[in-house]
Amino acid sequence: MEARYEISLNMKTLKGIESYGCFNLGDNREFALEVYRELQGDDVIKAESVISIDLVEKQSGIPFPMALKHCSYAQLAENVKIITKALFKHLNLER
Repeated sequence: MEARYEISLNMKTLKGIESYGCFNLGDNREFALEVYRELQGDDVIKAESVISIDLVEKQSGIPFPMALKHCSYAQLAENVKIITKALFKHLNLER
């Protein structure tokens, strides 16, 4: 089974880290890395970080985290725009 890539949206809560969203990027590793590189945020996670975005590789349903960024609410909004635009182009124009 080939690898699948996704970007997951997570937040720190009183119960721990909760995932609340996921963007399926498909099976193209280079596309997934390219999209992730465009995202805003800080690669340094601090104790006060509340929102994080993970790049995850899944093999046979098992997630393998590849990268993690902390972002603000404003950066999160911009990142959702970036991901949506990249996916739209990838799915409709580049296939």
